[in-house]
Amino acid sequence: MSQTITKPAPGPKGLPLVGSIGALRAKGPLDFWFDLWREYGDVARAQMGPQTLLQFVRPEHIHHILVKNKDNYIKGLSHDALRIPLGNGILTAEGELWRRQRRLMAPTYTPRAVQRFAGIMLAATSNMLARWREIPAGTPIAINLEMMRLAMSVISRSIFTVDIGEDFTEAGQALTQILDYASQRSVSLLTLPLSVPTPSNQRMNRALATIDRFLYGIITERRQQAPGDDLLSLLLQMRDEESGEGMSEKQLRDEVLITFFAGHETTAQLLTWAWYLFSLHPGVEERFHAELEEKLGGRTPEADDIEELAYTRMILDETLRLYSPVALMARDALEDDEVDGYRVPAGSIVTLSPYATHRHPEFWERPLEFYPDHFAPVQVEARPRYAYYPFGAGPRICLGKHFALLEGMLVLAEVGQRYRPRLVAGQEIMPHWSGTLRPDGDVMMVLESR
Repeated sequence: MSQTITKPAPGPKGLPLVGSIGALRAKGPLDFWFDLWREYGDVARAQMGPQTLLQFVRPEHIHHILVKNKDNYIKGLSHDALRIPLGNGILTAEGELWRRQRRLMAPTYTPRAVQRFAGIMLAATSNMLARWREIPAGTPIAINLEMMRLAMSVISRSIFTVDIGEDFTEAGQALTQILDYASQRSVSLLTLPLSVPTPSNQRMNRALATIDRFLYGIITERRQQAPGDDLLSLLLQMRDEESGEGMSEKQLRDEVLITFFAGHETTAQLLTWAWYLFSLHPGVEERFHAELEEKLGGRTPEADDIEELAYTRMILDETLRLYSPVALMARDALEDDEVDGYRVPAGSIVTLSPYATHRHPEFWERPLEFYPDHFAPVQVEARPRYAYYPFGAGPRICLGKHFALLEGMLVLAEVGQRYRPRLVAGQEIMPHWSGTLRPDGDVMMVLESR
């Protein structure tokens, strides 16, 4: 009986005991894994202390790990750093808890269901534009902070019917500290529990206390009110069809925090990168404006207009290709497996890199350029399904995908008819991975009226 021969993945030898963790810390996760792909190819291995990590890049690898053999690849050790700040909600949960939460929350996030939030998205955009009209002409603004403020306004009104977008500094700083802490902890050989009063742990505990005071206060207040139409009210009313149970107070906190974090952070980064790319590519921007003029003629868009804005959607997809907020993903292998002839030992951590897959020259005509025509229907049809997966794939595909795309389309369409943000000269904007893919500093732009 013949036996399949698997081979070990290639990769750097690393240093005794610590492996490549020094290189990972020095370069940062994004550049470390991207450089590993360029040097060793579509399958590569790195040793981090006693832990083996394997990177897979090709679309068929993504399909195998996230879809075909999904039960073997879980959010285990690879997500422990995120569980500390974010709890055990739908993003980080596993097994029956995850299945229960997905059943409860999925109906809220269908393409039709999220349209109920279009009015909130447009009202927040209108408020931002009113504030922009008061800014003296030629005054630079940090477009990344503007998009964060806007997205936080949208998600807080959608979840709580409370707008914290106009006073988001404290919550925004706390969430940034949480992300930075989780990112640093994921590349550290020695991790101490939060009870140990290191400076890093103390900052983290203060950030968590800030977030918890806010969330538990709103949950308590909402329980005393009549049900509303926001997400928190819907979560409070949800009952599992099989058990009839609702969510515990801690589960509510975890789900609200993850929704709050994911619902503003990823969309804010997507919109920031879109304005940045527009400013560098006037030809794309001109086609974008032409579509808005043809389809909207200056009026405020509605949810039903989205399907008509085909080129605007191509722009969003191309922005997500180059700067997917979730540029790296990880899973833990439960049992030995084989992917494309390479051995995946049980207990190893598998890293998936949309950042690399989305730049793979085998699947993209202009892999390093901003080229929205990558998403023309004929190109999409010819490309492997999992050459593009900014929201993940399989049963754990991002629940908020349709919410994020609706918000992105409405904001681009409304703002794009009123302003043309121009990048202030002399800036070198680089992507930086800290839980999500952010610019490495403020993106300063000047608002040019249209």
